[in-house]
Amino acid sequence: MTGEDAQRKTLLERLAASDTATLKRLAALLDDAGESGADSGPSYLDHLRAVADSDVRGLRNAEKSYGDSWKRRGGVDTFNMLARKWDRVEKRLATTGDGASPYDIFEHIAADTKSDGFIDDVRDLRRYLMLAEAEIAAREAGNVEDSGRGYLDQLQPLADGDVANIEEKERAYGSSWKRRGGIGAFMMLARKFDRIEQRVSSEMPGAQKHNLFQHIVADTRAEPLLDDIRDLRRYLILVEAEMAARDLIEIGTSRDNRS
Repeated sequence: MTGEDAQRKTLLERLAASDTATLKRLAALLDDAGESGADSGPSYLDHLRAVADSDVRGLRNAEKSYGDSWKRRGGVDTFNMLARKWDRVEKRLATTGDGASPYDIFEHIAADTKSDGFIDDVRDLRRYLMLAEAEIAAREAGNVEDSGRGYLDQLQPLADGDVANIEEKERAYGSSWKRRGGIGAFMMLARKFDRIEQRVSSEMPGAQKHNLFQHIVADTRAEPLLDDIRDLRRYLILVEAEMAARDLIEIGTSRDNRS
């Protein structure tokens, strides 16, 4: 058996062991590997700051109405909120709603023009990810078990870091993240969430099963859970920035911009 044959055999064995959801994603990618819509080229970079700042503004406005209710039941419930929002995103993308191709995140966002449409689920998931990291950063800064409202002070630094990181990676990799279109972009998101879910689904010293906060603190690997959280959030920023660059959505929502 040649090296190429061995590699093919290994890949086929991995495919055979994949769950149905993963196989459906791969089938969609094979059916339509091209890009959907008019690609913005590098123009999405011009919208990164606006997307990141809309998250900060939206979360601060939400805090005025809801306080810190998002974390009141601890790290397990915080992860479950993320999982529910991810499930909504993935369930929507598995359909052919409004003529959009299955798993093509660009087409699905463009097809849903309601003010509270699919893009809001994308934003909500991104903002929950930001809240989780902001809470951990605030706990470390204050050496406290719960930051109270201290996480609000961490939002803008996180947004600034996200923009700087994406811009730095663009210099190295260009727009490779969207080269395979909306389906390929979704696959990257799915891999990141799968890594997060797999990590928190088991107990480890100092971390209860599904307790997101505990797992973030306890994970001392070279590429820890927090890296996956950041990567997923940044890919979600890229998605909205790309759609804004294509002039298909307005960044933020009416409630984000309400004074």
